[in-house]
Amino acid sequence: MKIFKFTSTLRAIGLSMAIVVGFNQQLLAHVSVTDTAPADNAMLMASPENISLTFSKASRIVKLTVRNRQGNKLETDFKPTKQAIVNFTLPLPTLTPDTYTVDVTFFGEDGHKMKHSFSFMVH
Repeated sequence: MKIFKFTSTLRAIGLSMAIVVGFNQQLLAHVSVTDTAPADNAMLMASPENISLTFSKASRIVKLTVRNRQGNKLETDFKPTKQAIVNFTLPLPTLTPDTYTVDVTFFGEDGHKMKHSFSFMVH
């Protein structure tokens, strides 16, 4: 009887560990933004020429907006990417002194929809 309980307990522990490991691997598989230019919270003395994003894995960018402090959307030439890429650059118009927020929506190759935001200030 004790051997049966011990075996059942070991099976339950093994199953629990497999679920936790599988869940953690799934979380680690998601893509993320690893670098931006301008950097998050950067204080710039001049308008940046571009916005650049670097992803941990190839991604398709489906939406990118740049807004000023008042929430007004800037006109850019953004077009969704047709193929998954790791590095992305978007030319910007000349920006006036203000605080800007960039919101990006993208899909990793695993199909998960992800979002990222960062801000910077132009003096």
